[in-house]
Amino acid sequence: MNTSIGNQIAISYRHLLSEVNRDPSADTYGCFDRRYWAWKMADFPEATFQRNVSALAWFMQSDLSVVFSQTGPEIIKAALAFTFKIQHRDGSFDQAYPQEHSFGATGFLLPDLLSAYTKIKPDCTPQESLLFESGLRKAAIFLEKNSEQHSLISNHLAGAALGLFGAGELFQEKKFTAKAEELLASILNGQSREGWFPEYGGADPGYQTLCMHYLAQIYRMHPSGFLHAALEKSLAFLKYFAHPDGTFGGEYGSRRTEVYYPGGIALLADEFLDAKVLNNFMHSSIETGRTVTLADIDMGNTAPLLNSYIMAYGSAAARDARLTIPFQQTNLDMDFHEAGICVRAREKYYLIVGASNGGVVKIFDKACGKLVVDDCGIFGLTENKMKITTQSTHLDNSLRISDNEIECDSQFYPIKDTIPSPFNYLILRLLNLTVMRVNFINELIKKVMVSVLVENKKTISIRRKRIVTVNSDSIRISDMINNKSHLLIKKMIQGFKFTAIHMASARYFTPAQEKISKIRLIDCDSFNIKGTTTADYFVEFPEGVSERGKRDSNQ
Repeated sequence: MNTSIGNQIAISYRHLLSEVNRDPSADTYGCFDRRYWAWKMADFPEATFQRNVSALAWFMQSDLSVVFSQTGPEIIKAALAFTFKIQHRDGSFDQAYPQEHSFGATGFLLPDLLSAYTKIKPDCTPQESLLFESGLRKAAIFLEKNSEQHSLISNHLAGAALGLFGAGELFQEKKFTAKAEELLASILNGQSREGWFPEYGGADPGYQTLCMHYLAQIYRMHPSGFLHAALEKSLAFLKYFAHPDGTFGGEYGSRRTEVYYPGGIALLADEFLDAKVLNNFMHSSIETGRTVTLADIDMGNTAPLLNSYIMAYGSAAARDARLTIPFQQTNLDMDFHEAGICVRAREKYYLIVGASNGGVVKIFDKACGKLVVDDCGIFGLTENKMKITTQSTHLDNSLRISDNEIECDSQFYPIKDTIPSPFNYLILRLLNLTVMRVNFINELIKKVMVSVLVENKKTISIRRKRIVTVNSDSIRISDMINNKSHLLIKKMIQGFKFTAIHMASARYFTPAQEKISKIRLIDCDSFNIKGTTTADYFVEFPEGVSERGKRDSNQ
């Protein structure tokens, strides 16, 4: 099967034509939310799905859409018209719920709507151009006058900045360009000295590649030394999170994402060596299906990933098999203290420790190019049925590094595994249609939702100290767990893949997950009595990989 990037893009073309309502007699003509217009199982259309109009417009002019009919331009104009039909008077759009007036959704939509309109503009009547440009300008005005307040999400700000730069050029309005420059400065000033851009308070390599998708385009539009330096630092950070099995990112990141967006890195590959290195390896990974691809994701991320594939497809960056990526080194120690992530490469293995996420450990066997340990932290269940975990992002987790040891301490935290219910939705919709129409109340409730679903600040008086001992052909992982709470633990396990926060962009499938993780049980009966336990296990790399010496002992 042909899995080249071009072929994956071509298959997505048919997918988009099935998702968009192509029926001119329907009120929802041009809507990309099939749950809304076809299934009628959603009570409002998610506006961010309309970003797919950009890819559809690109298809109209590409050599991959040989079956695009003469009605193609009409479908694109219908999609733009429907998008502005669901736009609020203030220029904003909704993503998660009605009356959201989302800065992030509007920021994501604007650059893609501008891109689609630019391509279709010659086919528009004066009335259509007036409608579309009015909607685009309203969206830019909303972004110029507002800000995202519930958290610092760098990729959202980057998308908004790109859209405002584009609007500034289209409408020749300096206020849009000025706000774009303000947002860009905020992103770059917030960049860690280690090169990462904050995503909900930490480093997330997966989402950082989406941030780079937008920043690279801004750099091509408005190059500057400040932005050049920021991109260089970002690439120097990102290259460490391409894995020997072809995957990228994961549960050591603040948002646990494993989606690699190739467009921005490909766009920079002719100028930045680290971009060329990363593009070279991950391009191959995409084409062999070893990482998350367009075939693996849902509509929520189809538009940004497809647009990024299109950008990578159009890039002229040369591939070079002589380039090496960090995991290929045989004696590498790289510690990102601010991010709370440690990387070790030896001749036989590649190790990543996420101390800021409670001691997440990923170990890759380089000889066979496989993930052999996927330890995402401890998952526990108390007698009163509360779920607890060590996997929670806290940059202040202690991290101590010696010659061959990585030691990190972490608390346990409750898992807020919230599932929507009819009652939840009833209350939310009542709030959406009443008090959440007031902007500051809307933002306040968003902050509460982020606190409940993503952030985790409530601690439990159980601690784990993890020591990872690194040798040339083996790794030893030693855990010491102490319980100073009054909770009785019914179950405690570790050594498997899981995500402990709400994150829709995490948990996509890759072939690396076909291998079932080795789950390790902790003796809770003795732990409840003595309040302490230790657990050690070894990973050895003589000829191949093996595990031995697994034990739980109680003191």
